[in-house]
Amino acid sequence: MIPISIALLLTGSTPAADSISDLSKTLFDVAKRSAIVITTSYDKVSIAAEPKTVDDLVSPLRKLGFSSLTSDVAVIYQQGIPDSHLGVLKGLVTTLATPKVAFKEAIIPQTAVKDNLISFETKSGEAIKVGSLMNLDLPRRIMVSPYYNFENGTDFPLAMMAKDMSPADFAKALARGLSGKLIVEPKTYTIGFDANSFRTNLSKVLGLAQKGVDAGRTPSAANAQFSGGSYSDYQEYQEMAMPAQSNSKQALTSALSLLGQAVAQMNDQLVEQTFAYKGTSSKLDLSKFSGLQNMVVSYLKSPTQSTSSQPGAESQIAQRGGRPAVNLAALVSRVNPQNPGKLVITTDFRMSLELNIIQVRRGRPDQPQSVDAANVITIQVL
Repeated sequence: MIPISIALLLTGSTPAADSISDLSKTLFDVAKRSAIVITTSYDKVSIAAEPKTVDDLVSPLRKLGFSSLTSDVAVIYQQGIPDSHLGVLKGLVTTLATPKVAFKEAIIPQTAVKDNLISFETKSGEAIKVGSLMNLDLPRRIMVSPYYNFENGTDFPLAMMAKDMSPADFAKALARGLSGKLIVEPKTYTIGFDANSFRTNLSKVLGLAQKGVDAGRTPSAANAQFSGGSYSDYQEYQEMAMPAQSNSKQALTSALSLLGQAVAQMNDQLVEQTFAYKGTSSKLDLSKFSGLQNMVVSYLKSPTQSTSSQPGAESQIAQRGGRPAVNLAALVSRVNPQNPGKLVITTDFRMSLELNIIQVRRGRPDQPQSVDAANVITIQVL
């Protein structure tokens, strides 16, 4: 059985004139075995001149976080989250990304499978969309999580140089290269979303995002568009279009910390449901996710609005449609302690708070104040 070599390349590799298909062929020659290259997005890659070992191929890329693992399967890998998955964090993340280049899609033909072995090579400038592998006619079909098909299948492009490669080795290689988990069933090899890998990747992204905050960058706009539908659809559009309350460095720092801690406290199933399926939103009940309550309070107390840059002037930034921004610090004492509300997180990392506020209503002068049932106030955090 021929082992597999994999190279998983980080988005933002240094500019060079080589394609990922060229790298797969070089890897094949060096490792003396079938080779697969998977990137988080399609870029040019740097290939060492006259490499003698797999490490020679890794060394020029090591400064970008690449490493290798060699056993029966030799692996060169770097976990990452594609740009198309970053959502509102994209404006904060600073990368060394090179301009994306178009690639010609390659399809593995059915004739590439003979005696249950795969022999196929992508040509220079070509790449395979991971989702197209589900059409390959194998005794056990290959299935991949929707997470790898966000951007019309152009995330995680794959190049390969394979000779007599078994489907089992191919599936193992894919799982390793995609930082996914391999689920073997009687009729399928499924490359599933791996929550632990995602948490690791997100932690790195949040570190880059914090550097962006420190440099004065701001989150990306939501680009919400209303395309018609019911009144509830319109309400959802209004919420998505609402600008974030945070635009100060301190508030954004608190928001990123809140996001990181929230994902850390979500179980694997909830992480997958939220981030592996585009367009999903999840609500975390703060009365049950008690570890987040102090972080929510910290965010509410942070100065969410940046001060005016011109001496002698001040601005009240609108939160939504002519309504003034909410004074978050003043809300802290009015949040219902028994039922604080919910933290809402979407696939594209938009985050909002639905807070249950105890509303105080003043009666007549000769009557004491009365407390109504809690009102819900929505605060768009990111």
